[in-house]
Order: sequence, then C-alpha cells, then structure tokens
Amino acid sequence: MIRTTAALAASATLFALLLTGCGDDKATTDAASSSTTAQSSGDTQVVDNVKAGAFVVSFRGAFPKLADGKDDAKISTVLSDTCKDIKAGKPEDDVVKNITKRASGKTEATTEESKAIYQMAKMMC
Repeated sequence: MIRTTAALAASATLFALLLTGCGDDKATTDAASSSTTAQSSGDTQVVDNVKAGAFVVSFRGAFPKLADGKDDAKISTVLSDTCKDIKAGKPEDDVVKNITKRASGKTEATTEESKAIYQMAKMMC
C-alpha cells in the first residue's frame, strides 16, 4: 500500500510538472519552425530530455528498490521503450509485462508497480 501511495504521489508530481511546462510561450516563428524540424529529424528520441529527467526523478522516488543499481540512462530507457510500445498500439497488459521485464533488476517489479510505471509513462509519452 505504501508503494501505491508513493506511485500516486509521484504521478501527481509528474502531472504538475507537465502542466507547468504547458504554458503559453510567445516564441518567434523561426524558433517554432526550427524545433519542428528538429523533432521530425529524429525518431530515435521518443521523449525529450525534460520528460525523461522528470520520469527518472519520479521513478527513483516511487520505486527506490527497483532503481537500485540502475543509472539514469537505464531508467530513461524504461520510459522510451514503454512509449514505443504505447505508440505502437500494444495492449496495456503486454506493455505492463514488458515494463516488468525492463524495470526489474536486483528486485523484480510487481504487477502493481509495473501498472504504476505504465501510468507514469503514459502521461509522459
């Protein structure tokens, strides 16, 4: 139950971070077109660095045992691979099973933890 509460708290924090990032920036047309070009030129980066960083912080806070022994890049890969699965239209159960494999390390992720990670990742994709 404590993990569920931690996962919900992490999800709420993550959601708040996303909302603050959705402000109205009066950017120039050149800046907007250059960011569109950068986005379309790289399919290798599924999520941006800010979202990946927020996910890593939330993951480490909510699942310290799963994060033990993993560097930030490995945790970020959990997000990007999960986003690929979601965007590919895979069923939620299959994505959750894949998360269990990806997130497990020294400690295996429970189904409850994997579902919480799925919800966090779904908001970030």
